[in-house]
Amino acid sequence: LIHRTGGGETTPALLEYWSTLPRSMISLFMSVTNGVSWGDTVAPLSIMGPLPVLLFVGYIAFVQFAVLNILTGVFCQNAIDSASHDQELVAQDMLANKQMYIQNMQQLFKEFDADKDGSVTVTEFMAHLNDERVRAYFDSLDLDTSDVCTLFRLLDTTDHNELELDEFVSGCMRLKGNAKGVDMAKLSYAQSAMARRLARFMERTDTALSHLTESAVLPKEEEDHPDDLVN
Repeated sequence: LIHRTGGGETTPALLEYWSTLPRSMISLFMSVTNGVSWGDTVAPLSIMGPLPVLLFVGYIAFVQFAVLNILTGVFCQNAIDSASHDQELVAQDMLANKQMYIQNMQQLFKEFDADKDGSVTVTEFMAHLNDERVRAYFDSLDLDTSDVCTLFRLLDTTDHNELELDEFVSGCMRLKGNAKGVDMAKLSYAQSAMARRLARFMERTDTALSHLTESAVLPKEEEDHPDDLVN
C-alpha cells in the first residue's frame, strides 16, 4: 500500500507502524491494548487517503465496543456464577446481611420507643411511620406501609397491642420481601387442615342433628298411636 501511494511520500511514523505486515499487526494490537495511542498510529495513514483511516477507525470501534465488551461480560459472568455456586461464600454473605438487618431494626426500634419503656405501642408506631425517611426505609425492605394498623397487627403476634424488641425484629424479618415458596406451602397446608376440620365438624353436626330428629319423632309417634304400644 505504501509503495502504491507513489511519489515516495512516506514519513518515519508510517514506516515505523505500517511498513510491513508484522509491523501493521503489532500496531493494531498495541492500539487496542494501550501499548500506543491509536491517534499516533492513525495519523500516518491519513497521507494515503481517507479509506485506510476509515478502516482503522472501524477496526478500533469494533474491537473496543464489541469484542472486548463481550469478553469482559463473559469473564464477569463466569466469576458471578462461580461465586453463586460457592455455598460457603453465599452463607457468609447471607449471615452478614442478616446481622446488618437485625442491627438496623434494633436501632429503628429504639427510635420508635419514645418513652424508653422497652415496648412500642400502636400510637408510637403510627407516629414514626408518618416520617417519610422511615417509610422509605420500610419500603426498601418490601414492607408495605400503606396500611399502618394492619402492619402493626401482623407484627403483634401476641395480641398485646404493643411490640417488644424481639417481636418487632422477628416480625419484620418474617414479613420483608415477597412471599416465598415455603410461605405458600404453609398457607396451602393450613387451608387444607382447616378444610378437613370443617368437613369433620359438618359430619358430626349432621349426625347429631339426625339423632335429635329421630329423638323428636319417636315420642310423637308414641302419642299418636298409644294403642299400638299397649298391644
